[in-house]
Amino acid sequence: MEEPARYVLSGALPVQDDLEDEQLDRVSRHLGGIATVYLRHDEVAHTVSLRVSGTLMRDDVRYIEQRVERFAEENARAAAILLSEWNCETSELVVGMNWDAQCLIKLGAVQEQLAKLSEQYFDFLLRLEPANATARGDRLMSVSVETDNDRRIW
Repeated sequence: MEEPARYVLSGALPVQDDLEDEQLDRVSRHLGGIATVYLRHDEVAHTVSLRVSGTLMRDDVRYIEQRVERFAEENARAAAILLSEWNCETSELVVGMNWDAQCLIKLGAVQEQLAKLSEQYFDFLLRLEPANATARGDRLMSVSVETDNDRRIW
C-alpha cells in the first residue's frame, strides 16, 4: 500500500479584479482539513499567492489539485503554472482559463522537444510566422542535419 509523502503546491495565480475574500475562505476550508493552506490575495497586483503543504496520500494530492484547478477556472484571468512536489517528484500543474492553459501545455511540449534535439547536438533554426502571413512554399517544417561526412539529409 502506498505511504503518505511530503507534498507542496506553490505559486501565484492572476485573478479577476472582483475576487472576494469569501471565495478564498471557501477554498481554505475545503483543503484545510487535509493540508496546511496559505492563500493571500494581492489586491494591487490582482494575484493570489498559494502554498498548500502536508504529508499526504496520492488521492489527497489529486483532490487538492482538482480543487485548485476549479478555483482557477472560476477566478483566473489567465493561466498559470504552479509547482507541485510530492514524494520527491516535481511536476507542474497548469491551471486557469482553459485556452490559456492549453497554450501553456503545448508550449511546454514544444520546449521539451527542442530540449531533446539540443541534447543530441543538433543545430537548428526556427522561424515562426503569424497564421495570416503570406505563405512562402508548402513546407510546414524543414530540417537540415549535418553528418560526419558532410552529407545533408533533408
